[in-house]
Amino acid sequence: MALTHAFGADASGIEDTSGIRYGKNAEYWEARFGGGAYDTGPGTPQHFTGGVINGEVLAPSPDFLSFIGSPRPYVGGDYAISDDEIHVVYAGLNWEAYLTQRMYLGFSGGGAWNSSQVTTSSSGVTKDLGSSTLFHLQLSAGYDVTSKLTLQFFYNHFSNANIFNSNTGLESIGGRLGLRY
Repeated sequence: MALTHAFGADASGIEDTSGIRYGKNAEYWEARFGGGAYDTGPGTPQHFTGGVINGEVLAPSPDFLSFIGSPRPYVGGDYAISDDEIHVVYAGLNWEAYLTQRMYLGFSGGGAWNSSQVTTSSSGVTKDLGSSTLFHLQLSAGYDVTSKLTLQFFYNHFSNANIFNSNTGLESIGGRLGLRY
């Protein structure tokens, strides 16, 4: 009982399916940490292989953003574990739409900085992101184990939106654990 209380467990376990809810966690800070596949996703050529360590911190939503669904500001990063690594730091706004009391879909949009605009692998494959500053889009699907603990699948996409001649993009897909406080 004490452990479930410490992590914010809902004793009723009943889910509200009456409609989609935005801004449910608007007043919380949240730290997310996990990992996944590097340079993997449907929107970019998968030139490189390896893993990625992902982390994010989300801040409470400022009151003035309530009219657009109370998105939370975030800052995060993908640290590549690969022979052809490109690391990324990103920031922006995150929205969550709760489909039930515990299941939600997320969308994030913002900007990013990467550690290497052009990288060539040992096999001669070159990835040119077109710029060291990129746009960041993220899709996620999550499940709240408790009101404070969440599990999430994420998909990160980094590109320059065809502003520059080269736009091969960079993606990561994975899972992570989040803790709200």
